[in-house]
Amino acid sequence: MESIARRNRKRKILDILEARGTIDINELASILGISHITLRRDLKDLERQGLISKVWGGVTLSPHSFLETPIEDRGVENLDEKRAIARTALTLIKPGDIVGLGGGTTTYELAKLLRGIPNIQVITNAVNIAYLLIRLGVKVIMPGGYSREGSYTLNDNRIEEFFKSTYMDKLFLGADGIDIDMGVTTTNPAEILLIKAMTSSSNLIVVLADHSKIGRKRLIPVIALENIHVLITDEKAPPDILSSLEKKGIKVEIASSIHEPEIYSQSEYKFE
Repeated sequence: MESIARRNRKRKILDILEARGTIDINELASILGISHITLRRDLKDLERQGLISKVWGGVTLSPHSFLETPIEDRGVENLDEKRAIARTALTLIKPGDIVGLGGGTTTYELAKLLRGIPNIQVITNAVNIAYLLIRLGVKVIMPGGYSREGSYTLNDNRIEEFFKSTYMDKLFLGADGIDIDMGVTTTNPAEILLIKAMTSSSNLIVVLADHSKIGRKRLIPVIALENIHVLITDEKAPPDILSSLEKKGIKVEIASSIHEPEIYSQSEYKFE
C-alpha cells in the first residue's frame, strides 16, 4: 500500500508542474529533497496514470491532465478535421523557431501540440492560447491591446508598431473563409490591421482552414492569395477549388484524420 508521504510527494510534483509547466529532473529532485532513484519511481507512477509526460530534459503535465476541451469549445464544428490540420501544421515547426499564432479554434489545437519542442518562442495575441502555452512551458510573447466581446484576442491600433520590430519564422492563421477572388476573408474588421502586421513580419505564412471555409466568402478580405505560402485543409475540401488555389502558387497540404504525420519534418519551404 502506498504511504501517505509518497502520495503527498506525488501531489507536490503535480503542483510544481502546474506552476512551472516543464521542469528539469535534476531541479525537481533538488526542490523535493529526494534522490533521483526515488524521483524516477514517483515519475514512473505518475506517467503510468497519464498525469505527466517526459519531454526533452525533463517532465511536464500530460495534456490530458488539464487540457480537457473547454466548455466553450465542446461544440466546435469539424473538431476532428481541425485536429488533423493541426497535426500536419506541426510538421512545419522545428526546434528554435519563432512561431506566430493567430486566434481561433484550429490554431488553439496546434498550440496544444507545441509542448516539448526545444527553444521555440510563440507570438500570439490570443489570451487563451498564451495561457495554454505558458502552462505547457513554452515561451510566449504577447502584444498589448484590448479585449473584445466574444473573443479571446487582444487588439490595438498600435499593433503595427509592435510587429515592425518583430520577426517570425512561421505564421499560422485561421480563416473565416477562403475565396479564389477575395483571398482569406474575415467577419471582423478589427482584425485587418493585426493580420496585415503579422503577415508583414513573417517569413512563411500558413493558413489553417477546414473544408467548410474553402470557397466561402465572408465580409472583408484580409490576405491576398499571392501572400499565402501554404494552405493546410482536410480531405473533404472541394478538389476543384484546391486546384485553382494551387494554380495561384499556393502549396496545398491535405491533412488526414487517420494518419498522424511525423513531427519535425525535414522538408523545407523556401519563398522569396
